[in-house]
Parts: sequence; structure tokens; C-alpha cells
Amino acid sequence: MSQYHIARDGQQLGTFSDQDIQSGLASGSILSTDLMWTEGQADWQPVSSQFSASWQAPAAQPPAFNPYAAPQANVVSASLAPSMQLASLGQRLGAALLDGLVALVAVGIPYAVAGVSMAGAEQSHESGMPPAAVGGFAVAGIALLGLMIYNLVLLTKQGQTIGKKWLGIRIVSYPDGQRAGFVKAVLLRGFVNGIIGAIPLLGTIYSLIDILFIFREDRRCIHDLIGGTQVIKC
Repeated sequence: MSQYHIARDGQQLGTFSDQDIQSGLASGSILSTDLMWTEGQADWQPVSSQFSASWQAPAAQPPAFNPYAAPQANVVSASLAPSMQLASLGQRLGAALLDGLVALVAVGIPYAVAGVSMAGAEQSHESGMPPAAVGGFAVAGIALLGLMIYNLVLLTKQGQTIGKKWLGIRIVSYPDGQRAGFVKAVLLRGFVNGIIGAIPLLGTIYSLIDILFIFREDRRCIHDLIGGTQVIKC
């Protein structure tokens, strides 16, 4: 008898047999719009694709769904939801490099201009900060703030940074492929991961292991596991 993993709104309800699903549909504890996956099945599919909600369970058969049961482990294959395709290693690396390049151009160039201007003023023994330095630092600060805000909005609404948007990939909730939102895409995946990575010595080792996790079958790094996310093609 097949065993099916049932998920709703990004949370797994448990593992059910054919009879359990039919009983759950009849009692309302399982919905026809819930997603299900079983071994040998490439994608998550709606329950209605294989089971009919019109079936009525025998009166003596209790529903198998227990809303107070402990959360089930995420036992899934590499293909997690209908029409979802994992982002390639090259796309993820390229997106990170593009994000760095954008920051370098927008922030690094005006900052470098300000530094050169400061160095020239010191050599000529000028007093005060040169106007070019003031302007360079101001432009660099505004550019940095603008990039942060823009990327935060993109991550919250679309699960993308500038680099990910250009390469056609995005961050989604795991395993249902829904919008990750601010908490998963920014706070857990970015902020918490950044704090761990900033720990002296340990953070360097952690960051290396985090990157190497991308070679898993589902290509989820540690920061994806922390945030409950995955990166897919748009």
C-alpha cells in the first residue's frame, strides 16, 4: 500500500495511506487542494489528482489525521512542487557575483574617488575635506542604502536580489514553492546566517561548509535549511 506525504501552506500534515486520505477527504481533515507526494512520483500534486472527495468512508472508520501530532520530517525528492526546476550551480554563483559587481560599481567607485581626493589633499597639505571627497562619500552612502532597501523589497516580494532577478532565479518556501516572504528570505536565510558567519574562526569554517552544501541533491545550502527555502528557476 502506498504512503503519501501531505502538505498544506508549507507545513506537512503527516504520512497517510490511500484509505487514510479517502477518510480524511470525507471528514474534511484533508482537502482536495492539499499537495501530496509519494515515492516514484516526480512532483508534488494536488490530492484531487488521484483521489475523489465524493467518496464516503464507512461510519466505523475514524479519520487518521491528528492535528495535535508532532510535525513530520520533510521527506521529499529533488523535485518538490509542480513545474518547479532547481536553479543551477552556475546560476546561483553568477547571481552572487552579479550582486557583488553591482555593489562594487555603485558603492566602490564613488568611495574610491573620495579616497583618492583625500589622499591628494593630504599630499598638498590642504585643510578640511575636499568637496570631491564629501561628494564621493555621500554618493557611496546613498548608493549603499538604496541597494539594501531595493534588495530587501525584492527579496520580500519576489524572493530575488538584483543578481537573481537578472538570471531568472528566485528563493521560494520549501517544499511547497510558495513565496518565502521577509521572515524566511531575509531574517532567517540572510540575517541569522550572517550572524553565524561573523563568529571569529568558527564563522569562516561555517561559511565554507554552508557553500559546500549546494552539492546536495536538492542544492539546499545550510542557510536554505535555516530559512526553510530553496532556489528555483522562475
